[in-house]
Amino acid sequence: MHKGILVAVEGIDGAGKTTQSKALVRWLRKNGYAAKYTSEPTSTVTGKLLSRPRFATSPVLEALLFAADRMEHVKRVIEPGLKKGYVIVSDRYVYSSIAYQGAMLSDVDWVRVVNKFAPRPDVAFLLDLEPELALSRIKRPRSRFERLELLKAVRKVYLDMAATGELILLDGTKPPNQVTEELLATLDHFLPDLKGKEP
Repeated sequence: MHKGILVAVEGIDGAGKTTQSKALVRWLRKNGYAAKYTSEPTSTVTGKLLSRPRFATSPVLEALLFAADRMEHVKRVIEPGLKKGYVIVSDRYVYSSIAYQGAMLSDVDWVRVVNKFAPRPDVAFLLDLEPELALSRIKRPRSRFERLELLKAVRKVYLDMAATGELILLDGTKPPNQVTEELLATLDHFLPDLKGKEP
């Protein structure tokens, strides 16, 4: 068995995370890699609860529920996939909790503590853009997280993480195909010798 790698794609709502995560997986599969797309919140009971548009609770409980959902994600999807040699591309990961719940609670450190079990990804990208532009891209009904003032605070936490090197900063305002090319150019440096190997 060959150990795979974990790739996280992060950003505020409307940044293009899902589009880019799926584009990465398509390219990887086309080029001989065993790749899997996954996302948070997950499709578990906890993840489905968190995904409900009208679900509302305290930010503390919400942070704990996201951490619980992530624990299942790691145990059920991420760790087994890595052991089989997959490139796992996660559309949102632990940094989303640090940014969103960290901003809502004004306590990034505590959110990090309750998520300390989550393995660090091999590479994590931040698709950055102004919250006003991000919200203009969202055509469906907005979720409880898609509020301008909250997204401004969340973006600041994300940018702080990029400044320390936790996240690789990319310009999310560029055309999607250009963003994909930049993601792939960076990802190439992190890909181990997994190409063509059957997991």
